[in-house]
Amino acid sequence: MKIELITKKVVYLERLFVEKKNTLKINDMKKVLIILLSLIAMVWSVNAAPGELTTIPSNPTVNNSITLIYEPLPNQSWMLSQDVFIYTCLEFDDNGEWVKQKAEWSKTSLPNFKWVKEDDGKLYYIISNIKTFFNLTDDEVSRVSGIFVILKNEKFQSTDKYVAIRGERKPVEKFTGTVSFEVKVPEGTKSVYVAGTFGPEGTPNFWKHADEKYKLTRKDATTFVGVIKDVPEDLQYLYVYGSRVDQAEFRMGHRPLGGKTKVHDVVEYWGDMTLNVSVPKGTKEVYVSGNFNNWGHSLMTDIGNNTWIYHVAPVKIGADEQVEYKYYTKADKSASEPQPNNRKLKFVGFSTQYDEVTKW
Repeated sequence: MKIELITKKVVYLERLFVEKKNTLKINDMKKVLIILLSLIAMVWSVNAAPGELTTIPSNPTVNNSITLIYEPLPNQSWMLSQDVFIYTCLEFDDNGEWVKQKAEWSKTSLPNFKWVKEDDGKLYYIISNIKTFFNLTDDEVSRVSGIFVILKNEKFQSTDKYVAIRGERKPVEKFTGTVSFEVKVPEGTKSVYVAGTFGPEGTPNFWKHADEKYKLTRKDATTFVGVIKDVPEDLQYLYVYGSRVDQAEFRMGHRPLGGKTKVHDVVEYWGDMTLNVSVPKGTKEVYVSGNFNNWGHSLMTDIGNNTWIYHVAPVKIGADEQVEYKYYTKADKSASEPQPNNRKLKFVGFSTQYDEVTKW
């Protein structure tokens, strides 16, 4: 009975919107549209709970206009009293990677990224066309499998959600053991290899790093590509940049090939080394200067208890991977720690170097 009543209201409002669209003011038209969406949303989200992101239609495709609907949780009161903005990225090929952002995080606090608030407390945002919204090619449209959605304010309080997207996929190619790899990597990367279960455990091809048979070729400054033959259909793999075990991408778990003949991946960052330094009580800022930041001054992160950390990216280190650095309490050469010489150590990824500055 409730759904029937809602449906009648929707039909009435649709008729009203069509009849009055030439005479209504823009703001009135927006109000009618939002009321219409909210009523439709009531039908689609009867079973939706606060904190869930629902959509109209409920199972969107790459060709749909998609209305995102979010009802804040009780502990998300900031969404009711502040403007809420959207940050979005796409997922391709069901691979869990965040790619193709609509706009940089810092540039999304603009009116066109603002969620519309309705009287029922729900938030609405419309993506009318995925292809034009994200500026996609036809090939990229065919690979879209989801949208990562973050609701945020200008102070970066946020909550993240995911929407699966059904696409008009190309026919799956029959797996022949030949796979085309393409990967985006951090700027400054010199070499990229694929390592994984190319052979059974105990054989030379099992997780061998920097094997020339699995080396990719540079396509541009941050893209490497290559075609590898005799690949097992159930390959588990990672990207590596050197022969050591720690010279690999930082990722929770291996990448499953899943019988795909083409993969497009993203390595956000390689396994870095963390500098961890304890400093005198009352220190307000700590900087580090070294051969990994061209001897500039990088502000470290305060993690509490007079301790500061900084992540050293391996692509910023020289060929010998020798790290030289010094700590500062200001971004000024005159504010360094008292020891005259630079600190020196050998870079080892996935590790933490613990230091102490007893006085400035």
